[in-house]
Amino acid sequence: MNRIIIAGNGFDLAHGLKTKYEDFINWYWKQCGYNLLHCSEKEMSDGLCSFKVKDRVNAFSWAMAFQGWRYQRNNPFVKWNEIDALNAAVNDRDYCDFSIMSPLFQRICKQMSFGWVDIENEYYSLLTEVKASFDKGFVKPDYKALNSQLDILRNKLIQYLKLECERSAPFIGNMHNIMYQPIKEREISVAYKKMQNENLIGDVKPNATMFLNFNYTKTPERYISESSNTFVNYIHGNIENPESVIFGYGDELDSSFKQLQDMNDNECLRHIKSIHYLESDNYRRMLEFVESGPFQVVIMGHSCGLSDRTMLNTLFEHANCVSIKPYYYVNEQGKDNYLDIVQNISRNFTNPQLMRDRVVNKTFCEPLPQVNKE
Repeated sequence: MNRIIIAGNGFDLAHGLKTKYEDFINWYWKQCGYNLLHCSEKEMSDGLCSFKVKDRVNAFSWAMAFQGWRYQRNNPFVKWNEIDALNAAVNDRDYCDFSIMSPLFQRICKQMSFGWVDIENEYYSLLTEVKASFDKGFVKPDYKALNSQLDILRNKLIQYLKLECERSAPFIGNMHNIMYQPIKEREISVAYKKMQNENLIGDVKPNATMFLNFNYTKTPERYISESSNTFVNYIHGNIENPESVIFGYGDELDSSFKQLQDMNDNECLRHIKSIHYLESDNYRRMLEFVESGPFQVVIMGHSCGLSDRTMLNTLFEHANCVSIKPYYYVNEQGKDNYLDIVQNISRNFTNPQLMRDRVVNKTFCEPLPQVNKE
């Protein structure tokens, strides 16, 4: 019996890395402030946002504009920092024309105001809304422009993750222990045990383990040794090879997906993950692994949301899948997200009965180890 460890963003977060989309967007705004402080022109634009010193303001660059703002501050002798510069440029309409040029980025910022955002979900939602608007007789959709906006975000995300991962992720002893522990008989589905005459199973040490890394970072490498029969599959690419990074959406089971296919416009499908899987052999290696024998799926820090539904359905409903064990997160108030993960897992099944048999109940699950709780 084998094991597949699905590593999502929560896996990196457990190691202290700031890899939430919110962290990335906050970094982006700080970079805007930095660029404003060092811009030698009156206008700055990156395809997402635009900042322009008003023509009537007596300044030939942003540096001069900030000098004009200087004496409006509580303490004019304190140097500008990135956040100061950003706030001034965004909020003072007498000095600056600011606009968010990208409908996708505007949507992301709005969603962030509610405390959480998933860029890939927002992209797909906007993609399908544009299609629906066209169906109602409005202007022909510009999918190319929307894809270009996602390309800009993708490139900036890679830049951010490279900077964030310059500090090495720590080794978590408890994380290592659960990765290499036996697959317990109580975790195995009833259907599989019945097929094996139940009493012949017992706890099983995995023959091989595939780390199916949905992140772009190399954090799982901390737990791979030459002596272990374990390897990492960077299913969505990695930041060391930017061209390999797959960033988009992967829910072919959604009712709107077939409509996008029928548009006969390749731009509709440019950021669909399942198509980009064909650009490398990672997906085929995953299929070969799941076909090689029975396997347990262990979920570490992946929400199992719809943006990866196509692949997760392939794994969860595969005839060789004998168990799905989610490790959950416990917040500072003591509340865990086990139920949230299981609800998301259920959306990746087309057979509810199969789901209830394969998902390990909470009694036999445990929290995902965290670096600050070692």
